[in-house]
Amino acid sequence: MATQTPKPVIHVYKEFNVGKCKTVKYYELIECSNTPIFTTQIHISLNQNCAQSTPDYWLKIREGKKWGRYITGLFKTHFPSIYKGDTQRKKNLVIFKFSHNENILTIECFKDYYTNDLNKIIS
Repeated sequence: MATQTPKPVIHVYKEFNVGKCKTVKYYELIECSNTPIFTTQIHISLNQNCAQSTPDYWLKIREGKKWGRYITGLFKTHFPSIYKGDTQRKKNLVIFKFSHNENILTIECFKDYYTNDLNKIIS
């Protein structure tokens, strides 16, 4: 019996402070399909080669008035402008879709579902 792909929680973020920093982009939540999993402000930073997993970027969330902990690395996929990550040690799949012309980032979080085969998810 095949496992059905669950419906993701979709977060839509818009970049603010555009051009403030070369290695970090700051985003603010503008829309969410359900109860948000991530905070209203996030930032995506360029990898500084501090982890053996070597992702291209890192996702960090806002905790109160400070930038908190890193949530996941963003790993390149064979789809253009799409990256993947995970939370809770590959328990939840996270897909990042960048729209560079509008400074929009869409994050799809699949709770209790993880796969390396993104062809099932991305059409």
